[in-house]
Amino acid sequence: MEPSLLTSIGTITKKEKIATVENDIRSNTLVMESLFPFPGYHGTTVPDRTDPRSLFLVTDGDFSDDSIIRAVQKVKNEYPHYFDGTPGTIELFNVTTKVVRIKYIAYEQVGELIQAFEQKGIKFQRSKKVPSFTSIIKLTKYFQINLNTDGIYNDANWKGMFYLNIPEELRWDDFEKMTISIKHNVEDKNYDAALTTMYSPQGVMDFVRIYDEQSCQGKLIFIREKYLEAIKYL
Repeated sequence: MEPSLLTSIGTITKKEKIATVENDIRSNTLVMESLFPFPGYHGTTVPDRTDPRSLFLVTDGDFSDDSIIRAVQKVKNEYPHYFDGTPGTIELFNVTTKVVRIKYIAYEQVGELIQAFEQKGIKFQRSKKVPSFTSIIKLTKYFQINLNTDGIYNDANWKGMFYLNIPEELRWDDFEKMTISIKHNVEDKNYDAALTTMYSPQGVMDFVRIYDEQSCQGKLIFIREKYLEAIKYL
């Protein structure tokens, strides 16, 4: 039986183009930013198109998710400005590299925020120029989702964000091939897709995350059915 409300720690895996931040962040730390958040969606309401963007503070060391989450919690208790922080990884120079993903903060406040994290024991790499490149990004975060219809959930806190339940874990390469093929068979191709896992009382649940401000239930049902069909042939 599907839970009607699911609150869970989980992960989201996506692919985006990132590069070194060019704005003045008042720090000599290596900070990357997403250049085209939700790359599959081209509507006029992409939430990260202006400010805020997703920023990735590149750590100097393999800090555990727990240590980063605890540091975020401590910094939030003391830092005067609101921000969202979560642990994650990016592929930097073909190496899986730990990051702290930051949102909802102005560029000029980043340096001060980095200092606050360093005081909590999180160390960061020195700044260097990194040309733009496409990276697989994996984030560990907290989810709150509501069951909309069979196998389809909507995000409780973010309009236009949906989660299509699938029966098994997908490798990124298989998921990417499926997504490209499915988009060729959908009249309205304007949506972004990513992979998500969450934990329920029954165990691990796998999802395809869809971002589409203009989506309707019929479109979501159709897309989910196409993923379910593709999974049968793996």
